[in-house]
Amino acid sequence: NNNNNSPSPQDDDESNILTRFTNPRIDDPALPLTDVLVAQIIAPSLQVGWLALGRAPSPTWLRPLFESSYFALRGSLVAPALIHGAALAVCWVIGALAARAYELDAIVMGVEQTSDGTVNDSPNKTLTPVIFRVLQAGAFSTGLLILATQCDLFVEFGGHFVQYGDSEATDFRIQVAAVELVNDVIFEALSLLTWRVYLAIQTDRNGRF
Repeated sequence: NNNNNSPSPQDDDESNILTRFTNPRIDDPALPLTDVLVAQIIAPSLQVGWLALGRAPSPTWLRPLFESSYFALRGSLVAPALIHGAALAVCWVIGALAARAYELDAIVMGVEQTSDGTVNDSPNKTLTPVIFRVLQAGAFSTGLLILATQCDLFVEFGGHFVQYGDSEATDFRIQVAAVELVNDVIFEALSLLTWRVYLAIQTDRNGRF
């Protein structure tokens, strides 16, 4: 009976995955907030600046919330940029929780963490573990962003799934969405990876710069 009541390895894995979201280990309480600032403000700002320098069309999400000359004031594009950035930040934070990117061994170099949370010094003082954890989080976040883009197109076209070949209008809209998705992923990846690498280099295991 005891063997029948004992949890299976599959149950342990499912519980561990669920715990990453319901009871995450966050060794630096301020890091999620700084990640959000990078994902919501810095990355979209760099993207808009890069597109402006290249004289490329502005993304569809960079439009005033009110199509009126009365509201056509300076700063009218700040709100839509922040709203879009907030969605990107949510995707990143969920991905970071899934990849356990807020645990100490994903933040600083030269440490390794056991399953019970014990932190030990590691002879491998490289950025590889930090970068690998960021890439894991980014992969999960990209999947969420792709799903969100598909849902956005679904709503935009009145509850119909669209695909290439339906019409010229839908083909063009899908191409625009794909380009904007790639731009979001590239600038978020560059910004967050740069930030996490800098943090890992500058911070010791006690969280001090």
